[in-house]
Order: sequence, then structure tokens, then C-alpha cells
Amino acid sequence: MKGQNKTWSLLKTDPALILAVVTTGVYYSIVLQPAMRETMLAKYTSEHAVEYVIVTLFFWGMIDIVLKLLTFPREYLATRHEWLPSRTGREPAAKARELLEQVKKNPPWLLTSLAGRRVVDALSFVAERNSADDYREHLQHLADLDDHELHSKYTVLRFVIAVTPILGFLGTVVHFGAAIGSFSFDDMDAKLPGIVGGMGTAFNTTSVALATAMTMMFALFLCERVDLSIIATIDRLIDRELLHRFEARDANIGPFLSVVQMANREALDAIARTLQDQVQIWTKSLDVLFENFQERQRQELVREQGEFELLRQRHEAYEISRQDQLQQLIAAVDTRQELHWAHIQTALDRATLFREDIAVLLEALNSLSRGEGRLIELQAVLADNLRVLHESSQIDSALHGLTAAIHIMTSRSRQIGLSDSAAA
Repeated sequence: MKGQNKTWSLLKTDPALILAVVTTGVYYSIVLQPAMRETMLAKYTSEHAVEYVIVTLFFWGMIDIVLKLLTFPREYLATRHEWLPSRTGREPAAKARELLEQVKKNPPWLLTSLAGRRVVDALSFVAERNSADDYREHLQHLADLDDHELHSKYTVLRFVIAVTPILGFLGTVVHFGAAIGSFSFDDMDAKLPGIVGGMGTAFNTTSVALATAMTMMFALFLCERVDLSIIATIDRLIDRELLHRFEARDANIGPFLSVVQMANREALDAIARTLQDQVQIWTKSLDVLFENFQERQRQELVREQGEFELLRQRHEAYEISRQDQLQQLIAAVDTRQELHWAHIQTALDRATLFREDIAVLLEALNSLSRGEGRLIELQAVLADNLRVLHESSQIDSALHGLTAAIHIMTSRSRQIGLSDSAAA
């Protein structure tokens, strides 16, 4: 009865084993179907009873890994959670109870995480004792407990990884024994194919065991790496938020502290007396220094006043000389302006005469243009007369008339030239 209770408690506390048994049953219900007998899965996992055990152990280990992987998001979120308020310095140990009540208000899934349990245990230690004595050692103890829990967390998986190759070798040995046990030289030709097939099945058992062991070992390596990173993050969280949070006092150093305080008070009194004497000396020295400074300042003021008076006199002399120079410059500018104005008047007179000459020239040009118009008309008439004379064969009389006309035109042009010259 007690053995049955132990078995039931084992099954109850390890859900991965129950799921592994159920998964193995489902797997073999599929593999042992007639359509699956010639497949690789059936060949490597259903030839011997040892292979059934290896498959069961493989499912047990992998389901255990999957269940642990499902807890990683909770642990990661717990390390990112803000468990405690910010602080500016060390706090009294009496505040640990208040902080503990505040932490316990978080959801249960956070409190059951590694970070939540570590924070609750640390605050509970200080709240129960109302003191931070041995607080650092207790935090180190909690870190050691988490490391031990991390190692024991994968005990079942390490057992499965260790026993799986042994079962593979056991299946190989059993297959070899079964194959060679029926061997005899009399019927060697008839039994040789069966012996070779049994040896192949023996090696298949070892191959399956090694493959499952390596798969679980790689998964164990990854899970342990993730768990170690989570533990390291929790350690940093505890060191940052709790290690130096509370004031710690050691009862053994109480008398020593009283002696140190008394000596400190005597030293402070001596320092105060020495400082008072030194202040008096400094006051006298500063008074003498201020008197010297005032005398030096008075002398500097007298010297600066003399220099300022000399500078003022120089500035007045400079202003007088500048006024004289300015008046001379104004007189020179006035003279140059009058001369320039006379030049402008002369230029205007010349421009007026030039305008009159231009008017006379334009009049002459107009007269000349009118005379040229008359010459053109006379030339056209003469051309017509020549044509008529040529047609009438009276060339001689025409030539005499033309000569007379030319003399008349020459005389008139001379008269026009003389009149133009007289006008100019």
C-alpha cells in the first residue's frame, strides 16, 4: 500500500512523466499502424522493447524542457518589474515591513517567480528581526539557494540524458545476444540473413539512444544558459535595490562608537577654540589690510585726478586747434566754390553763344535745302526740254538756252554763297 502511495505521489508531482506516458501511447498507436510499418520511425523505434523505453524517456525529457521553457517569460517579466520605489539613501530597518506589504500587493504570478520570492524573503528577514544585522549574509544565502534550485531543477533531465545511451547499448547487447545465440555452423546459410538483420537492429537501438540523448543534451544546454542569465539578472536586481538599502548596526561596536563620539566632541571643541582664535587673528590682519588698501586707494585717486586734469587740458587745446583748422577749411571751401561758380557762368555764356551759332547754321541749312529743291525741279525741266529738243532736232538753240540757264544758276549759287558767308 505504501509503495502504491509513493508511486502515485511521484506521478502526481511530475506532470511531465504523465504527459510522456500519454504521448508515448499516442505515438505508438500511430506508428504501429499497418501503413507505418515500413517507415523509418517504425524501423528505429518499434523493433525491440528497449526502444519503447528510450522513446518514453525522450518524451519525458522533452516535455520537461517544454514545461520549463513556458516559465521563462514569467521570470523575464519579473526581472523587468519595478518591485521597490526609488530611494535617495539608506532607510531604517523598520521600513522593511511597509515595503514588504507593498510588494505583496503584486499579482501571484509575479510573487511565485524567482525574483518575487527573492525579494519577499529578503524583506521578510529584515521585517521579522526589525534589524539589518547579517542581512548581507542572508542575501548571499538566498542566492546560493537559487543556484542549488537551478541545479536540482534539471535532475530528471540529467537522469534521462544519462540513462538513455545506457539503454541504447543494452538494446544493442540484447540484439547481439539474440542474433548470435541461435547461430550454428550447421545451418549457417539459412540463419545468416537473420543474424545480419538482428545486428542491424542492434545498431539501430544505439543510434536512436544517442540521437535522443544529444537532442536532450542540447536542449538542456540552452535552458541552463537562459536560467543562468535570469539568475544573474536577479542577483543584479537584489544588489541594486536591497543590498545597501537598510541601515545596519553592529552591537559589538557600541562602546567603541561612544568612545569615538566622545573623542570627536573633544576634537570639535578644540577645533572650535582654535578656529575662534584664528578668526580673531584673521580679523586683525584684515583690518590692517583694509587700512592699507584704503590708503593705497586714496593715493591712486589723487594720481588719477591729476592725470585726468592734464588730459582735460590737452583735450581743450586739441579742440581749439581743431576749430582753427575747421575754419580755415571752410574758408578754402568757400573760395573754391566761388571760383567754381565763375567757371560755371562762363560755361553757360559759351553755351548760349553756341546755341545762337547753331540756330544760324540750321537756318543756312534750311535755305540750302530749299535751293537744292529748286535745282532739282530745274534739272527735271531741263531734262524734259532736252528730250523735246532732241525730238524736234533743235539742238543748237537748246544748247544756247542750256548755257544761259547754267550761267543763271551759277550766278544764283554764288549769290547764295555770299549771303551765307555774310550771315556767318
